[in-house]
Amino acid sequence: MKKIIFIADLFLEQIVGGGELNNEEIIKKLRFFNYEVIKINSNLVTEQFVTNNKDSFFIIGNFIGLNKNIINLLLKTQYIIYEHDHKYLINRNPTNYKNFISDEKNIINKEFYQNAIAVFCQSKLHSEVVWKNLNLKNIINCSGNLWSDEQIKILEKYKDQEKIFDCAILDSRNQIKNTNESIKYCIDNKLSYNIIKFTNFENYIVELSKCRKLVFFPKVLETLSRNSVEAKVVGCKIITNNFLGAASEEWLKQSPENVLNYVKNNNQVIIQKILDCVNGNAKKHYCKFNNLPKISIITSIFKGEKYIYNFLNTITKQTIFDDCELILINAHSPENEESIIKPFLEKFSNIKYIKLDSDPGIYGCWNIGIQKSTGEFICNSNLDDVRYLDNLEILRKHLFFNDEIDLVYGDSCEVNELPSLEKNTSNKLSEHSIYNFSHENMIKCLPGSLPLWRKTLHDKYGYFNEKYKFAGDWEMWLRSVAKGSIFKKIDIISGLYYNNPNGKTTNNNFAKEKFLEEKEIFFKYKNLFGINYDKFLNWFNRNP
Repeated sequence: MKKIIFIADLFLEQIVGGGELNNEEIIKKLRFFNYEVIKINSNLVTEQFVTNNKDSFFIIGNFIGLNKNIINLLLKTQYIIYEHDHKYLINRNPTNYKNFISDEKNIINKEFYQNAIAVFCQSKLHSEVVWKNLNLKNIINCSGNLWSDEQIKILEKYKDQEKIFDCAILDSRNQIKNTNESIKYCIDNKLSYNIIKFTNFENYIVELSKCRKLVFFPKVLETLSRNSVEAKVVGCKIITNNFLGAASEEWLKQSPENVLNYVKNNNQVIIQKILDCVNGNAKKHYCKFNNLPKISIITSIFKGEKYIYNFLNTITKQTIFDDCELILINAHSPENEESIIKPFLEKFSNIKYIKLDSDPGIYGCWNIGIQKSTGEFICNSNLDDVRYLDNLEILRKHLFFNDEIDLVYGDSCEVNELPSLEKNTSNKLSEHSIYNFSHENMIKCLPGSLPLWRKTLHDKYGYFNEKYKFAGDWEMWLRSVAKGSIFKKIDIISGLYYNNPNGKTTNNNFAKEKFLEEKEIFFKYKNLFGINYDKFLNWFNRNP
C-alpha cells in the first residue's frame, strides 16, 4: 500500500479554516483505510524530501510555500491537486475578469495542474472556472466538502431551531468575505441580523440556526463555501452574489434534510474518488466539458521548400492540433514541397492537401481554404512564421468565451533569420500587432500575422479581396471593423514573424506596388481611423 504525503501550507492544528477542516477529514478517512499519511507544511518540503519519497503518492493542498525547483521534482511523481483558492492565478481572483477568464499573464503553475493525475475542484462552478482558464482534461468535481462525524451530529442537532433573527452575517476580518457589505444590505433593507463570530463549531451552528437567512457577498469566487452549506442544513435561505460555488450545485436547492443526507453520503464519495486516483482509476471521474470549436488552419504554399518542414514539424505540435484541421493549398509551386508533405499526410489524418493548376495569389488560396474548411474558427499560418505551441489553445479559449468578439490576436516577435522556437532570442515586437484594438489603431494591420477569427466573419462580411496582392488581410479586417466587428488583443506573444527579405510583403522589389495598394486601402477606410489618421496623410500623399 502506497504511502501518502499530504502537502499544505497550514493544517488544522495551526489554523481553523474551511480548507484545513476539509483536508483534516481527508487525512482521517485515508488513515481509517489503513493508509500511512504524512502531513508536511509546504514551506518545509525540500528537494531531498521529495527525492526520498518519489515513490509515494502526493496530495497537494495549498502550496504557496513550494518553490519552483520542488514543483519541478513533483512533476515526476504521482500526485493530485486538491484545489483551494485559485492557486493557478497570481492574484488568486478570477472574479476580476469577464466570464472568470483571467489575463494570460496572471496564470501560473499551468504545467503543475496539467501534469496532475487529477485536479479536485469543490463545485461545478469551481470546476468550470479552472477548466476555462487552464483547459484541463483531468478535473474531478467533488461537488462539496467533507464534514466530520461530530460536525454532522451537531448539524442534525440544530437543524430545526426556532428562528429569532432575519439574517446571519459572518464576522470575518478577511476583506474578501465582505462582512461590511452584508451589514449594509441588512440595514438598507431594515432586516435584523446576528453577526456570528466563530469560536467553536457548535457555538457557531447554534447562532446560525437562529437566523432565517445567511447574507454573504464574497468579493472573490468561493470554490464552495462551507458556511453556505451549513446554513442551508439548519434552515437558512441564502442571499448572495454570483461568486458562490455551492450555489452551482443542484443538491443545494433541495430541502435542508436532503442537503444533510447528501453531505453524509458525499463524504464517502469524495474519499472513494481519491482512492481511485491512488489506485490508477482516476479517469472514470473526470469531468466532461463541452468540446471547444475545431480550428481550420489555412496555409498557402508557393516556393516554400525551404520552410515547409520546419512549418509542418512545428504546427503539428500545437497543443490542440488534434482539434484542428490543417489545409495546405499548393498554389502551383515550382518547388518540391510535396515530397516533404507526404510523410505528414500519412501520419496525420487531419491534414488536407490541395494542389492547384494555377496560382490565384495568397488571398485566393486563403479563400479556397476557408471554403473547404469545416472548423468554426479560422486562422492563417504562413510557412515562414512560427506559432508558439500553445498559441491556438490560448486564442481559442478567449475567442470562444467572448461571444461579442470576432477575432483575437497577440503580439509576435520579429526575427530576421529563419524562425526557430529553440534558437529564438528576439525581443522585438512586430509593429502590426503591438496595439490594443480600437478603430484608430486599425491604421496598422492590427491583428498582425497570427490571428484567429470566427468563420462567420466571412458569412457576414465576405471573403478576402483577391485583387490585392499585399494587404488583402488588412482590407478584410478594416471591412469587418467598419461594419461592426470587434477584435481583442490577448496578452501573450503568439509566435515569431519572419521579416523575410524574399517575402512578397517584405521584399523591396515590390515596395512601390505594395505602397500603392496600401494607399488605396487607407483612403477607402480613412474615416474609420478618426482624427489620428492626419499624421499619416503626408506619408500616403507623397510620391512612392
